[in-house]
This record gives sequence, structure tokens and C-alpha cells, in this order.
Amino acid sequence: MKRYEQLVQQLQSRIEQGELPPGSRLASIRTLSQQYQLSKNTVIRALTELESLKLLQAKPRHGFFVLAQQKHSPTLAPRKVKLGATAFSVLGAANQPGNLALGSAYPDSRWPSVNWYYQRLAKTARRWALENSRRRSHYSTPPGDPGLRTALADHLNTTSLTCNSEDIVITQGGQEAVSLCLRAVAEAGDTIAVESPCYYGTLQCIEALGLKVIELPSDPIQGTNLDALESALNRWSIKAVLTNPSFNNPLGFNLDLPTRKRFIDIANRWDIPIIEDDVFAELSYNQQRPTPLKALDTEQRVLHCGSFSKTVDVDIRLGWVLPGRYYDKINYYKFVTNIACPAITQQAISELLVGRRYRRHLAQVSRSYSERVDMLTEDVRRLWPKETMFIKPQGGILQWFTLPERVASDQLFQQALTAGIGISPGNLFCADNRFNHHIRLCYAHYTQSNEQLTAIAKLGEMMDKF
Repeated sequence: MKRYEQLVQQLQSRIEQGELPPGSRLASIRTLSQQYQLSKNTVIRALTELESLKLLQAKPRHGFFVLAQQKHSPTLAPRKVKLGATAFSVLGAANQPGNLALGSAYPDSRWPSVNWYYQRLAKTARRWALENSRRRSHYSTPPGDPGLRTALADHLNTTSLTCNSEDIVITQGGQEAVSLCLRAVAEAGDTIAVESPCYYGTLQCIEALGLKVIELPSDPIQGTNLDALESALNRWSIKAVLTNPSFNNPLGFNLDLPTRKRFIDIANRWDIPIIEDDVFAELSYNQQRPTPLKALDTEQRVLHCGSFSKTVDVDIRLGWVLPGRYYDKINYYKFVTNIACPAITQQAISELLVGRRYRRHLAQVSRSYSERVDMLTEDVRRLWPKETMFIKPQGGILQWFTLPERVASDQLFQQALTAGIGISPGNLFCADNRFNHHIRLCYAHYTQSNEQLTAIAKLGEMMDKF
């Protein structure tokens, strides 16, 4: 066997065994040459061969990245989610007062438009207090405040979506929106296909509803592996696909338009619904919102979920669903879950949406987040082990890091916690204990402050000691 073939075999084995997970970047050609004691030309030939096998993808000026495996994996089968209270306890510990929460997906709320929103909220509250003797108390029952639904429809119609106020159901945040959608399309014991890694809040919803998951391999470059989805549909009874296609949590990928069209085509051929979690879509760094799957849906099978919690403030627990053919079910489940969302919050948000204030806010925060991810990237490259791999996202507020293989992220989490630093370990983002060499960070608040720089440096020092 030739030397380049030996290297192909070794790297292929590491990929197939999960040592080099989808989305991870290989070491540089120089490093591989030194590591395996091969010439650079031999390494290049091996990498080219792996690229032809669809195991790697070359990205100009960035290197070679592992692709999600195209073959059906024996582990691609329905399984129960067993996170239990793990995510809750991990996040609770990381967000204790005094800790620097680098892993929690909180947007920066220190913006003029957010202050304006809270001023409107206070003004409405004062007006309602003065009118209390004359105003009749009532619930803002589903589908929600008419003024908010009208303002939201007008806003969404400035994007590639087309809808009217009667298509929208207001929810108490994006998490409730996803939970209602799951209840509308599946029952306990049914199977939902999700991307893997997957946001732990979604996995917790699935677990709480007694559903099973099939985890579709995904990577930060290509996104959802739709070949794996079709393989799973051929083999298993799947009630719905749940996807976060725009600036994905946690990977950060943004599905391109051909992939989105293929997604819809698969759903149409298999007659299954798609739950589209699109809470980060409006935080695009090129100021152009990605085309939602909902905009490509001609059969009303996409349940499109959005939220103000990631674009305005995490304390604004307001979201929405465009449920399509599932409108009546969503409306019913919303009512029996908590009757209504707070009317005062809905009114204040509707005023924020009127005119161009909200669109100007989105442009401002997106520019800032683009600068902040550059800051974080710069510091990670300088202060973390050289083997650390990552892709710069083009929107959202989250970044996924592949750590050196020797670093266990659950142990790193515990060590960081003792130093007052909160991170999100990779094993939270799957139904089992995979991704334990990964972490997710949020850069929404990252400004290279002394405290933040010290924390990033400490994390790098901790990794060096593994």
C-alpha cells in the first residue's frame, strides 16, 4: 500500500469512528506532514482522495473540513432523549450571579430601540393604571392581539414571506412556539427527525412530550444532511422534521437556497410537516434575511416559528407561529396551555414594529454582532490551543468550537465554573454523550473587555492542561 493510501485509510477511519466529527477542520498540511512524517505532496494527495470520497471539503484559505457522512449510519434510528434535568442544572449553575455567562444565548439588550420598547411598556402600564376604574379586564386570547398580528404580518411581508394577520398565532416565546408545533404534529411515542447537534431546549421539549428523535448528522458548512433524512424516511415512520435552518443553534450554519428547496421537495414527497425554528433569521450580517422554508411552501405543511427574545431582549417572552394547515390545532393547544400572552407586552411590541424602528434596530445589532464575532475569533486564535477549530457564522449570536481531542467539554465546563465562567458543553446538544470535544459560546456581549479577555485566556490555559 502506498504511503498516501495509508494516510487516507487512517483519516477515513478517524472520520467514520467520530474522532473527526462533521464540520471539524483538519490540521494544516504542514502539521499533518510533521505528524505523519510524510511529504507535503503525499498529504495533499491523500486529502484530495478523501475529498473525492465526499469525506472532506476544501474551503479556499480555510483548509479541509469533514463532511457529514453520506452513507446511512447504523445508529440513525429512533431513540429516547435522556437529558432530564441535566441541561437545566448546567445552565442554572453557569448563570449564577457573579459568573461570566459566555455560553448562554442572550442577545445584547443595550440598544436605543430596546430602551424605547420598555418606555412604551411603562407608558402603557401607567395609562392602564389610570384607566383601571373604566377599563374592562380581559384576556388577549389566542390567536393573540390583533394589533400585534397586523404589525407582525406587515413586517414579515417586507421579507420573502407572504402572510396576513389571520395566519399568525402569538406565543409566549420561541420555545413555546416549537412545543405547540410538536404537540400539533405528533403524539407520545412518535418520532421526530432533528439536526444533530441540536439545541438542548428543543431536545427537552421532545423529551417532555414523550417523543423519540432521529438525529440527522449536520455540519457547520453544509448544514443538515438531507441524504440521511431520506435514508431515515425510507426506513422509519417519522412524523415531522424539526429544523433550525438560518444561523443554526448551535452550529451556526445557514442552509443555501438549493438545499432549502430540496428540503421542501422531500417533505412534499413524503407528506410530512416541517417545524421551522427561525428565531435567528433576522440577525443576518449581510442585511438580507435568508429565504424561510415557509416562503417556499406551497402546501401549507411548514410550521414557521419566530421570536423577539433573540432580536430584542431575552425577557420579552413573545413569539409566533405561522402554522399553515395546523392553525386550528396550534390555536387550541395555545389556549389550553396558558390561555393567553400578556396583553400589555403585545401592545408595546406592536408599537415597536410600526414604521422602520424595528428594521433599523435589526440592522444596527447585526452589524455589531458581526464585529463581535470577529473579536472573539481573534482572541480564540491567539489564546486557545492551535488545534481548536471553528467556522465564523454569517448571522445570529452563537459559535461552535471543536476542541482538541484530549479536552472533554463536560470537565472543562466544571473547571470553568469554579473560575466563574459559564460555557455550554457540547454533550448538551444531543440525545447521548457525543460532542464532548465541543463547546458553544455566545458573542452577543463580547467586546474584548478585560473580564472577557481574562476568561478566554483562562479557558485556553485549562485546555492546555488536559
